[in-house]
Amino acid sequence: MSLSATLLAALLAVSAEPAVCSAPTDLSATPLAAWTATDGDANAAVAPGQPVTLTMTDGAAARTLTVDAAGRYGVAADGRVWIDLTANGEPLTSVEHGHGPACSGIRKIVWFDLTPGTYELALSKAAADRVRVLVLQER
Repeated sequence: MSLSATLLAALLAVSAEPAVCSAPTDLSATPLAAWTATDGDANAAVAPGQPVTLTMTDGAAARTLTVDAAGRYGVAADGRVWIDLTANGEPLTSVEHGHGPACSGIRKIVWFDLTPGTYELALSKAAADRVRVLVLQER
């Protein structure tokens, strides 16, 4: 069997088996520690450090986000969803995209460099009816 055929067979075997987590990742010593906290008010503005589960309407939801300090902020989500931030109606450019730690329940994190102010967090194209989000400031 050729090397490429061997690699393809190995990839197919691995992808056929879903990842199994024996225990959730310990986030207590990370900036994501708040992910394990009890949800905040889903109808209120999103606050850094307070996770909230939002109900999607036609795959979308929006909430106000206010930050008091300049810095890099991440928006973490547990589902497949587009994450956008706008300021004064203008979309902001994200500075980084990534995934949460394995077995943490965090599917993606989108990072933005923000100054103090009020923003609109817009989630769209959600695959699920509910998406849990957490805004966190990078330490």
